[in-house]
Amino acid sequence: MFKRLLAVFGLMVFAISAQAELQIEITGGINEGRKIAVYPFAQDPNVNVDVASVVSADLMRSGKFSPLSRSVLPNNGVVENKVNADAVASTGAEACVYGVVQDIEGGKYNVEFQVVALQGSKKGQVIAHYKGASSLATMRQAAHRVSDRIYEAFTGQRGCFRTRIAYIVTKMGAKFPYQLMTADYDGYNETPVVKSTQPIMTPSWAPDGSRLAYVSFESRRPAIFVQNIKTHKRTKLASFTGLNSSPAWSPDGTKIAMTLSKDGQPDIYYFDLGLGKFQRVTANKAIDTEPTWSADSKALYFTSERGGKAQIYKYDFNTRKTERVTYQGARNLSARQIPGTKSLIVITQVNGFRVARVDPDGSIYMLTTSSLDESPSVAPNGSMVIYSTVYQGRKGLALVSADGRFKANLPSSQGEISAPAWGPLLSK
Repeated sequence: MFKRLLAVFGLMVFAISAQAELQIEITGGINEGRKIAVYPFAQDPNVNVDVASVVSADLMRSGKFSPLSRSVLPNNGVVENKVNADAVASTGAEACVYGVVQDIEGGKYNVEFQVVALQGSKKGQVIAHYKGASSLATMRQAAHRVSDRIYEAFTGQRGCFRTRIAYIVTKMGAKFPYQLMTADYDGYNETPVVKSTQPIMTPSWAPDGSRLAYVSFESRRPAIFVQNIKTHKRTKLASFTGLNSSPAWSPDGTKIAMTLSKDGQPDIYYFDLGLGKFQRVTANKAIDTEPTWSADSKALYFTSERGGKAQIYKYDFNTRKTERVTYQGARNLSARQIPGTKSLIVITQVNGFRVARVDPDGSIYMLTTSSLDESPSVAPNGSMVIYSTVYQGRKGLALVSADGRFKANLPSSQGEISAPAWGPLLSK
């Protein structure tokens, strides 16, 4: 029996929004993943989050699943908390998800789900299960946790549906036109971190998710700050004469790379948080910018014009050598390594500027068909890429799976949105 158990300039802080400012509009790939049947959960009437709908949306956006429409799910597929494997298998689904959300006490709810195999030797067997407690305020996070467990059960990789993103909202004419925001990856629970009268740029998450590094022009020239999201305490990291830009936190949390022009041409530096010192990485007559760390923190990728046009280069801290990484495409910018692989996500110039994947052999695979893409950021499990693009005449965010299957736009109802940064995985 399936048990009914559970589940400092311009700085202004506000209550979390319960609704999604970024409305996801799917544009492709919804029928290309593995078919899975997600039945509505048996929920307490006080729960206003449709957990099953959140789970279905999460799995679909990964590009690896095609949750079936509820309209095609057999009515006798789940009866008295038991799966009729033959009935649900007739839809072509390879697994069935069902669960309950039940009130316990003290404002807490038990959330529990099971995934039952519908095909092969494990037909009728439970292949994934979770139960835990949640409040009404955290019910969406509980639903994302269900999605994480399902994703991991099928792919062997951790799901990233409970992660958060940071981005810049620009609303010209507002009292504070420039806002650094954070939100759940799907646009819900949006929270202002900084509001300013001057531009804010290029946020970067600390690997523990507690801080953001970003560029602010509040003193009429660029400076790099680090801000604690919970305490709102911030520290000025770099405000040298000239360029201070593109902060990037190392995955091991010990350094922040950046572009500085304090010694002449823009070059790559990093700040060692333990030693409290800056270290120069490149010293070239060409422009070196947009540093980003390898997954093991032992190398830096960056954009350079030292070959004539912008391409991606890699500096290895062990060998102290720099090598060119990209050769295809007129220009390649904004490299981000895909976790768990040796591939990179880049912005490449081919019929405009588009998001592409560069594989270890140097080949480039186009992920988008738009022409004004910029600022890609990769999900911490490597499954998806969020980036800035122009949609219906306004700059906004978009999602594409790392294999190019799933595509969606995230237009904002107000202002323009840019510079997305995907936050780290949360603890299990």
